[in-house]
Amino acid sequence: MAGRLKYSKRFHYPHMIDEEKLVWERFMDLYPDKFETVDYDFRVGEGVKIESEPGTPWPRMAKMLSQKRIDVIGWVGDSPTIIEVKRRVGLSALGQIYGYRTLFIKGFASFPTPKILVVCSTISEDDRVVLEAAKVPIEVV
Repeated sequence: MAGRLKYSKRFHYPHMIDEEKLVWERFMDLYPDKFETVDYDFRVGEGVKIESEPGTPWPRMAKMLSQKRIDVIGWVGDSPTIIEVKRRVGLSALGQIYGYRTLFIKGFASFPTPKILVVCSTISEDDRVVLEAAKVPIEVV
């Protein structure tokens, strides 16, 4: 499964706010050949399940609104890299990136185990120490 989109700058990146867009585009400028294709706002996990009358849109809507959403999946062939994009990284990024990888593996077991990457513009020394101890690659751009 290659990504649906070419790895290049776009006018809009689903689920990214303006400051994250700037970080992501700096990363792409520095690494223009890093990925072949990408997916943005990639949903993983089961989400919430609700009971409803047959034919109503509520169960589907509840699921979609409650699923976890990966900022970016970068693809080289069928090999994925799950990417969390932040302006300033905090410890919450550690839970996010490992959680996304766990849910991706559960939902897409036929693919290689995804690599993980946090892309940011700033990170404190304490947060860097923790992420590096957890073996989470960090790219500060």
